[in-house]
Amino acid sequence: MEVIDFFKGHIRGRKGNMIFFVRNDKLHIKRYAIPGKPRKWEEKGRTTKQQEVTTRFTAVQWFYREYMKQVSPDVWRAAAKPKRRTAPNLFHSTNARCFNGQGELVDFENFVFTQGTLALPRNLQVTREGNHFRVTWQEERHWTTTARTDTMQVGILYDNLQRSPRLAPNVKGCRGDLQGEFTLDERLGTSAHVYIFFVGNNGTDFSTSWHARVEL
Repeated sequence: MEVIDFFKGHIRGRKGNMIFFVRNDKLHIKRYAIPGKPRKWEEKGRTTKQQEVTTRFTAVQWFYREYMKQVSPDVWRAAAKPKRRTAPNLFHSTNARCFNGQGELVDFENFVFTQGTLALPRNLQVTREGNHFRVTWQEERHWTTTARTDTMQVGILYDNLQRSPRLAPNVKGCRGDLQGEFTLDERLGTSAHVYIFFVGNNGTDFSTSWHARVEL
């Protein structure tokens, strides 16, 4: 329940058996759990919806930990800092909608692999050329959020490893080249969802990602 006190301002902390707290600049209130008294869900069990919420939350957090280990610990930290949020919280609020109640990632097109301040090039396209893939784009803009030296990177989710995000091997290409290429690790899979993004020279500036489906 949302509570706004226009006269005394926001309050925080516990008062009686009620807890007041601020989230996203809004004051909220919830009932304090009485020690020793079982909660409703403990007596009657969780509803299907509650179970799905818990499963989805756990799956997203697990996915993010894998992302930190295999992709980068910096991408979501850099995106969260100017918003005064934590990286796990921003990742969850951005991508939880892409997971279903069984904890499976199901909306690959709207999944956000990276988020950042750099602009994506225009008209990105991916085409297969033998055992590798070529990425082409147009870039006629000269903004502070674009530089010819921004390097292309490719996030990847193999069909048989959809809970194990990683970077594609053998990636080549800079923004100014108007093209780049990457390969799949055929030991891991020959079909995948890929997410093209760009990284600045400092290694801490990133663009948002662009999704494509590829198969060898």
